[in-house]
Amino acid sequence: MNKLFKYLGGDKNIWVLSIVLGVLSVVSVFSFIPILVKVKGMSYSYLFFKHFFLLILGFVLMYAIHKVPTKVFSKLSRILFYVSIVLLVLTMFMGESVNGADRWLKIPFLPFSFQTSDFAKLALIIYLSRQLVKRQKDFNDFETVFKYILLPVGLTMFLILPSNLSTAGLIGVIAFVMMVLAKFPWKWIGLSVVAVGGVFVLLIGISAVYPDVMPRVETWRARIVKASDENVDPRENMQVNNALAAIKNGAMTTEHPTPGRGPGNGVLKHYIPEAYADFYFAALIEEGGLPMGIIVIMLYMWLFFRFIKAGLGSKDLFGTYMAMGIGIMMMTQVMVNMMVSTKLMPVTGQNMPLLSMGGTSAWFTCIAFGIVLGISRDSAKSEKTQNLEKENVLA
Repeated sequence: MNKLFKYLGGDKNIWVLSIVLGVLSVVSVFSFIPILVKVKGMSYSYLFFKHFFLLILGFVLMYAIHKVPTKVFSKLSRILFYVSIVLLVLTMFMGESVNGADRWLKIPFLPFSFQTSDFAKLALIIYLSRQLVKRQKDFNDFETVFKYILLPVGLTMFLILPSNLSTAGLIGVIAFVMMVLAKFPWKWIGLSVVAVGGVFVLLIGISAVYPDVMPRVETWRARIVKASDENVDPRENMQVNNALAAIKNGAMTTEHPTPGRGPGNGVLKHYIPEAYADFYFAALIEEGGLPMGIIVIMLYMWLFFRFIKAGLGSKDLFGTYMAMGIGIMMMTQVMVNMMVSTKLMPVTGQNMPLLSMGGTSAWFTCIAFGIVLGISRDSAKSEKTQNLEKENVLA
């Protein structure tokens, strides 16, 4: 293991936790895909090796990205943001429809599509980290903060909103927390919250008159109703009911004194459409029980703590904000997946980072983790240089 870490820079805890989650993903996803095999007519071996290949490639990207100095991302922040906006616009007009939403963009010359919102989330975190540092002295100038901070956040959310409400909301949460951490004036934060709420209400009103403008609004309304109304026809709420039943199946009873049904023995995964992704947590509890659920939560909490530590250890605020933003992005996705599986919020599509069968979304997760590793690597390198300088002075 020590020989391996000689080639891996950055926080070793993040590497270990990422590898553990990756191994757990390979094992669990293979167990959670029977419904995908049945519906899509694909073989277990094809889906397994595809997920394994994408995950391995993701770790290669993580390794490559962690070698990139943090200051490079600072210089590329504006370009990355502009590219993300272009991709989001292309997705609106040329995107592939999945479950009634145009979220995916085909990668030219490759048999893959990707969610442009995954790239946009990361690009905005990098861009916002740079602007929160660069415009710190101009926080009280509305024209400056609107042009360089509020407008980019609002534009990203607006372009994602028509097809993916949850991701647009998560971006808002990430931006909000990053602004608070940067001591951004509350008057501008409050104004932006009111503005986002107003635009959302306006779009809802427009869709009531012109349904074709925002076809997903009815889907949002139906999901909210299903999550809050106990009298909904069970057949219309089958996903959540099956997820809750799966969690119940994972409980310890007199008939099953051990927690969980055991690896591969889950029953409800055959009926939950997204057991390998959006309802991953429910399938995990059914087979692994509450102990496995607690273990996964602790792994993510430990990872989040290491992200925070990497950010606080950064020698510049840009690295601090970027690590914090990526940590918040990861934890919000984890919390949404768990809350959807336990009916604490309406059904929406958010994967468990590194655990769910997310295809190319795993790449962006690995890239994000690689950035944090790069931040911790630069910090360790800087600290080592300072120690050497002190030793030379003392000598």
